[in-house]
Amino acid sequence: MPASVRWSPADNTLSFVNDAGLKFEVDVRVLQKNGYATFEVTRVLVEPASDVQTLLWGPLPVAINQTVGEAAGVVRDNEFAIGLKPLNDRTEGAWPKEYPQYGWENDVIPNPYDVDVAALEPWSVAAKTSWGAVLRAFTFDYTRQRERLNPNDYPIPVGPLDSAGSVIGSKIALYGSEPALVTTILSFIASGENLPYPTQNGQWQKVAQASGQSSFVLDDLDTANVGKAARFANSAGINYIYASLNFRGPWKSTGHYQFDSTFGESDNGAEKLVETAKEHGVRVGVHTMSDFISVGQPTSIDPYVSPPADPRLALGGQAPLSRQLSMTSTMLYLGGYVPVRDGINGNVLRIGNEFISFNAAQRGVNEWQVSGLTRGLWGSVPAEAARGTPVARVIVNSYGGATGGLGIIDEIATRLGTIRNKVGIRSHSFDGVESASDSGWGSFGIARLINGTHAAQTGHDGYISETSRMTSNAWDTLTRASWSNEDMDQLYRDNVFYQANYLPGMLGWFDITGVSLTTIETMLARGAALNAGIGFQCTVAFLLSADATLFDKIKQWETARNLGAFTERQRAALRDQATFWTLKAITAGRSWSLQQVNAGGAPIGAAQTVSAPTPQLGPAVLPVATQGTLYGAKLTTNTPATVRFTLTSGGLPPGLQLNRDTGGIVGTPKKTGKYAFGVTATNDGGLADARAFYTIEVR
Repeated sequence: MPASVRWSPADNTLSFVNDAGLKFEVDVRVLQKNGYATFEVTRVLVEPASDVQTLLWGPLPVAINQTVGEAAGVVRDNEFAIGLKPLNDRTEGAWPKEYPQYGWENDVIPNPYDVDVAALEPWSVAAKTSWGAVLRAFTFDYTRQRERLNPNDYPIPVGPLDSAGSVIGSKIALYGSEPALVTTILSFIASGENLPYPTQNGQWQKVAQASGQSSFVLDDLDTANVGKAARFANSAGINYIYASLNFRGPWKSTGHYQFDSTFGESDNGAEKLVETAKEHGVRVGVHTMSDFISVGQPTSIDPYVSPPADPRLALGGQAPLSRQLSMTSTMLYLGGYVPVRDGINGNVLRIGNEFISFNAAQRGVNEWQVSGLTRGLWGSVPAEAARGTPVARVIVNSYGGATGGLGIIDEIATRLGTIRNKVGIRSHSFDGVESASDSGWGSFGIARLINGTHAAQTGHDGYISETSRMTSNAWDTLTRASWSNEDMDQLYRDNVFYQANYLPGMLGWFDITGVSLTTIETMLARGAALNAGIGFQCTVAFLLSADATLFDKIKQWETARNLGAFTERQRAALRDQATFWTLKAITAGRSWSLQQVNAGGAPIGAAQTVSAPTPQLGPAVLPVATQGTLYGAKLTTNTPATVRFTLTSGGLPPGLQLNRDTGGIVGTPKKTGKYAFGVTATNDGGLADARAFYTIEVR
């Protein structure tokens, strides 16, 4: 822990110093930016015998916790928001399990929103506590081999990396603002610090209505039926069709991610499928399993596992054989406990190129007896092994296969970039992405995969990415989460988490096969209440048998939702799970009749009119600014269909900047005076643009 801090105005550097005991000095450059400040480690001096293992940012305690955006790293109430943002993959948003004594971890509420996929606190900057909240981040040093604790406190050896594995370069942003300006500040941070900045229709995806659009999730999409699927999607007003295919995607195997026969068995074949959908104005998405390496049915054994298996597969601890192992042995002996201790999914060992499962381990006098062996697992070949041969625990993914280590993660990211660049795939899910963390690399491993995929892509507009885990380090790249559940209460809780983290509302995958039209409209009504998209799960075969009314209902509900046509009162009524509704178009794309019905579809009460809004800009007047003092104001419209805010006449006070994606105005005014300007809000969905004129007075 530092004992003192020095400030050097010449180079904007804070020096954290400890002159007693283990002496060290850490230099942090501080720069003021547009509404935020950055802190970057530029130099670390320690005694030659010392070992810099981890650099900890914070934890920064705050008293407020009305809304805690764990992954976004923002804590706010109705009046103020404070945030901490990691600015590179190596600066992990969370608190390391290795130092619970320093981070108020005993006070942390691990799952404050009760999301059912998992507690997300281990990958998050912000954490709610019983007395408020904490903001924190860290960078682990990987210039030498380390042991990192997985969620079950199992020590996994990782590294070493090159000089990029040092804590030098660890970097964060800090900011405080009105709650309404948070997305503006985060947008400026992302664009100003070269973070991923994906867009939908040219607008930053974190504020784009298109990020929450619905899709058809098709279990049988292939080259023969893609044209029909695209036509059905088009008639329902849906822009994306998504190939789930056994919840794994259209792959021969996961790992190398080569297309199987359903997608033409090659990149060229898949590209033709994508082009067929594109002819109907529809984009294609595919399911992926992140760094899950498949080892057999329902897919084939991936080349990363096929003999000779790749040495970069993720492994846990290892110990030497204490006795020779024959080709037929069903028992082996180890000189250490680590490979067989609890804490890693699956009982699989690796000896050379052979994979072996075991049932039990028992301690002897000087060795461990491992019994119940199944030899030659995953297509490997049983082989003899001499005494002293290393035996390593294999990190098994939740589907029972292998897991990719960092080198394989990098190759998978490059491959996923290729399917966007070469094939034209425009959506995919990082399902099972927590395995990149389980490999020992934590949030860094997840970021390496997700942000690495983004870096490998040559085009980012209109690409929708989903995830099984939302993390602070990958928040910028990821479009959304869309966790499925049959319990509507759980879906509502998940959407509270999404809203707290500036993510679009989503209701997961909803199977519409054999479901009544009233039930489907009820789900659409809940989506309208939450402004949440839906993955309509079915088959192309089902769509061929469906009545045209189904497609029209989806189109009407989704059009009205995306335009912001429902009033707050109507959305509150639609949220009530005891109610059922139907919607019919009055004027195409502009007005609808909303009717409450009973479970059988019979009307209840009078119908209500739903109308697309006439776009307007607000507020009417902007606040006064003070020269030399940070200023913030937010322009808004009355429709979520707004995609751009543009300065069309006059000019802002020098020092202020209008964020075209969010409508926020932030900066420090340099000169006094009155500054008049005009703003145009451009809207999607056929809505007219909104225009307004403003004056900002700087005193």
